[in-house]
Amino acid sequence: MSILKKVKRHWVTVTMYIVLSLFFTGACIVSANTYGAIAQAQRDVVLQNPQHDAEIVQHGNLNVSFSIQLVNPSRYTLHIYTLSWYSTLVNSSNPTDRAIQIGEDYVGPTQYLEVPAKTTFNFTFWSIVSDPATLAKLTGFINYSKGLGQTYTLETLSYTHEFSIMLFIGEFEHEYIRERYLNELVTVRLGYSSEEGTP
Repeated sequence: MSILKKVKRHWVTVTMYIVLSLFFTGACIVSANTYGAIAQAQRDVVLQNPQHDAEIVQHGNLNVSFSIQLVNPSRYTLHIYTLSWYSTLVNSSNPTDRAIQIGEDYVGPTQYLEVPAKTTFNFTFWSIVSDPATLAKLTGFINYSKGLGQTYTLETLSYTHEFSIMLFIGEFEHEYIRERYLNELVTVRLGYSSEEGTP
């Protein structure tokens, strides 16, 4: 029996085979493109232009501020899961109190903040330092440094800024607790430390 006759005889089976083959081939292509787009988005989403400042404000208080941009050039909306900012001063004058806490901020998963596709999102944080005990520690460090030949003021101290953010790619939502194996595929993690320099 020729191949043509076999095909005619089993045309339903052959048709189903061709249809399923095309379906799975198309699904594989779509999956590969989607995975590639997600991987590219994870590479393209970046932090840039960190800025930090310190100034004396009303009543002699100290205002320490920090800002940074999150650039999302991808086609996906990003959902902010958590972000945090910490500012400290490394206190080399006191071996038992190595870090003077200046400011902190934390945003958890209940805030539902979004970064739309192809946008730049600006984050700004600040802390008014008015606690006399903290200001006394900073002044003590300034006096200690003066004895080492280094001249500082409250505004010129080398405050350390730490920023971290975790985002999910919004178009691929799932059960984040039950389906943990998918989390890494749709997660973007970024961080900045002023000790390490520009992200």
